[in-house]
Amino acid sequence: MLRILFGTDDLERIRVAEHPDMSMELSLSVHALVNGQRDPRFQAWRDSLRASWTPRTALLFDLYTASAIPEFLTVRRDPGATECATAEAPEAPLRDHLRSVGGARQLSAFARGVAAGDRRARKLLGHVTAEYQTRAIDPYRRQIETIVTVEHRRHRRITGPDQVLRSLHPAVSWRRPVLSFPLADGCRHDLRLDGRGLLLQPCVFGPRRPVIARFENPAQQPVLLYPARIGGPLRAEPGPTPGRTLTALLGQTRAAALETVAVHGPCSTKELATLLGISTASASEHATVLADSGLTVKDRTGRTVTHRTTPLGQALLAGRLPAPEAVGGPA
Repeated sequence: MLRILFGTDDLERIRVAEHPDMSMELSLSVHALVNGQRDPRFQAWRDSLRASWTPRTALLFDLYTASAIPEFLTVRRDPGATECATAEAPEAPLRDHLRSVGGARQLSAFARGVAAGDRRARKLLGHVTAEYQTRAIDPYRRQIETIVTVEHRRHRRITGPDQVLRSLHPAVSWRRPVLSFPLADGCRHDLRLDGRGLLLQPCVFGPRRPVIARFENPAQQPVLLYPARIGGPLRAEPGPTPGRTLTALLGQTRAAALETVAVHGPCSTKELATLLGISTASASEHATVLADSGLTVKDRTGRTVTHRTTPLGQALLAGRLPAPEAVGGPA
């Protein structure tokens, strides 16, 4: 049983995530495979993975136990950036996680190499993670985003933190000031938030019961991962999608930036950077190129600049020619 103890300040700092945490979605999706989860809503997803499975992908299983989920696998829009970010993940959390895995079973040679900081093993970890992302996450990205956004809107209609916490999940019990739910290992732990608040993160690949993450660092806000409501089966987008065909024209990150502005805009440069997992300076550079090309437009309110797509940008994402008037009318 995990008991999360709230203070008055913590109740005021509860928020439901508006967007999915794709890094955790990837980690949780591997965990679902490790545990042999047989949810029929993921049958088409499992079948698709099975058809393109490679033995090397199974190296990711070496990082898991039934209850241990790595938090250092890092997803970016561009799989190349995913590869680099995961290969260069901070050593301390990676080492600590694999130490806990080693306490449950013997580590494989690959996992030992990753834990020891071996460059070849870390590079292979990055490559395998990026390769898995392209098959298990990217084809389902829009559906994942939609599910989490709908979940966020559902909670926005609920007023007050008590109602939000009570409506999270059948396994969760809320009796001020304690939120409690059973743990997979059957142990009992207490977690004091101490003014950090709590981020409630809906997850598509979340396990059947909530999971607490990122709670050990006192400077970080803990995250409660809980299963989002999924209306139907998870299915890959038919390919090639307009977003993918734009990649050859704009480049991976810039095409992702255009798609992100269309889905989440209007959004500020900082919000765009966060959604893409890149620096604010890099996001600003991509946004400027998109605006100069007539695919987006910038709106300024005081010191804040927001970005939204133009009819031309929307037409390119939809894979159709824009109406003449949408790009300035006939010559």
